[in-house]
This record gives sequence, C-alpha cells and structure tokens, in this order.
Amino acid sequence: MVFESESHRWLSKAVNDTEESADILDMLKKADDFCQQCTPTSPTLCVERCEIWRAKNEFLEMNGTLCSEDYFRNLLNAIKNKRRQEVVAALSERPRGIKGLQEHLKTEGHSHSQSTIANTYVEPLLETGLVRQDNGRYKLTFYGQRFWELFDGVKIGDSLPSHSRCYEEKILRELKDGPHTYEELAEAVNQNILSRSIQRLKKEQLVNKGKSPYHIFYFRTKKAPKKRFSPTEKRVYRSIPEEGISVPELSEKATISLRRTYKYLRRLRKRKLVFTRSRPRTYQLTQSGREITDFLEETADLIASASKASTYLLARSRQTMATPDFQ
Repeated sequence: MVFESESHRWLSKAVNDTEESADILDMLKKADDFCQQCTPTSPTLCVERCEIWRAKNEFLEMNGTLCSEDYFRNLLNAIKNKRRQEVVAALSERPRGIKGLQEHLKTEGHSHSQSTIANTYVEPLLETGLVRQDNGRYKLTFYGQRFWELFDGVKIGDSLPSHSRCYEEKILRELKDGPHTYEELAEAVNQNILSRSIQRLKKEQLVNKGKSPYHIFYFRTKKAPKKRFSPTEKRVYRSIPEEGISVPELSEKATISLRRTYKYLRRLRKRKLVFTRSRPRTYQLTQSGREITDFLEETADLIASASKASTYLLARSRQTMATPDFQ
C-alpha cells in the first residue's frame, strides 16, 4: 500500500524538481508508474490517504474551470488582491480553517469577519482551483502550489488594476517580443481603452516610450550608384543600415559633424540614393514590466499544461467507465 507520507514525498519531489514539474501532464503520467506499484486493500484508502490520487482528482474536477474562456482573466483578478495573496501565502505554510486565517490576518494588521474572509477572499481562490476545502480546513491544491511558486516574489502591488478586463496584461504580453507602435497595439486592444491603459502602465513604470526621440529616418533606395562617391560620401552612404537610421545616429556612426551629415545626405537624395520616412514612436517594457510579463507568460504556460492534464484525465476516466468489466 502507498502510504500518505510516501505519496506526499513523491509529489513534493515533483514540485521541487524543475525538470519533472515543468509539464504537469508528463508528471501525472509518471505518477501512473508510481501508482502501479500500489496495492491498496480498498479504493477508500486511495481517497483517504493518497496525495497523488487527490492531485489527479483535483485536475479532473477542474476541467471545466481551466477550459473556460475567461479563466486566465479570472485567475489574475483573483490573485491581484493583496488580501488574497496573504491568504495563499498563509496556506502555503500549512492548511488552516477560517478561524486560523482570521488569526493569521490579524497578525498582519487586518481585522475581518470570518464571513468576509470566506466569501470575499477565499471563495475566488476556490473558484479558480488554487485552494480546496478538506475537513473544514483550506489548503493549496497541487495546482495552487505550482502557481504560488510562479507568483511568490513577483512585485505586482497595485500596478495592475483588480476586477479588470486585463487589458493592461494584454498590452504587456504584446510587448514581450519587442517595441510596438500605438497602431500595432490597437490591433490587439480596443482603441477606446488603449490610451488609458497605456497611461496607467506608464504611470506604474511598466512601459515607456522608445528611447530614440528622432522621428525622421534615412534609408537607402534600391537604386545602384552610377557615379563614384567621394570618400566621405561613401562613408555616409555605407553607414546607413537596412533598418534605417536617424541623422544624429548617422553622424556619430560616420564620425562627421551633424551639419556635414545633412550636407552629404542632401547630395545622396539628389542622386536618389536615399529617402526619408517618418517613424512613429514605439512603446516598450521597462525592467519591472519585463518581470511581470515573464510571470504572465509562465502563468499562461502553467494553465495550458494544467488544462492538457485535466483533459487527459477526463478522457481516461470516460474511457474507463465505457469499458465493460469482465472480471
């Protein structure tokens, strides 16, 4: 028989082992090998004493929740509340009842009724699968433990609004691959709320405008030079990269004064070897913005992994029920 301590030890190792816990579905399949060595005298012992069985059952019950279209948003709104963060932190230490949570919050300087704690702070955590109730006490689910590992230490504070449609989070995720113009962001986020959301992110120092203050960039045309260049003319022309360059940056790259740079650019324009293009300002992530965006991406990966695991367990459960038992 697999004793509770043994199954708990196996799951603890899976949580602490980055390679094993990176993919929940893979971990649960490995757990099957562990379970095959177990010979309980009755199924009740699994339900009552096996942590692996409980973890599998948690994911099975969460299938509808994880597959909800609004789940990512609901999860973020649940955890952006500071008091809920304190509840999850307390439960990461050990299971607690409502009274225990009330006493813990008092030590943190917060006085709340037990009904407020249960309905306002614990209920959203139950709905998102981070917490489960067991014999009158609340504890983190296996999924909740994995999520808290990602979240613990992330400095969100009040930088992202709670009870929101998560437009700010969507903008951050759009910027993860590099700077975007306002027009590019408007393709992902409704323009009616985009400006307000960007201003909020700028205020919280999660996003800023592109560093370059220059809007006019010079580019080479596809026309091949017919006349020979002067040495300086050649240096200016060859210093223009394919992605374009501003005049001050070109001046520095060609190691000539700004006035002379303009002079040679005028010559090159007359020969139709260069052209100008106005480049709109872009928005980019700050260091704090990148840290939060990394957390958002890791959370999305965790949800996808948990959803696959839940769907796998559900399909296997249905297959088992549909298979006649001839024994």
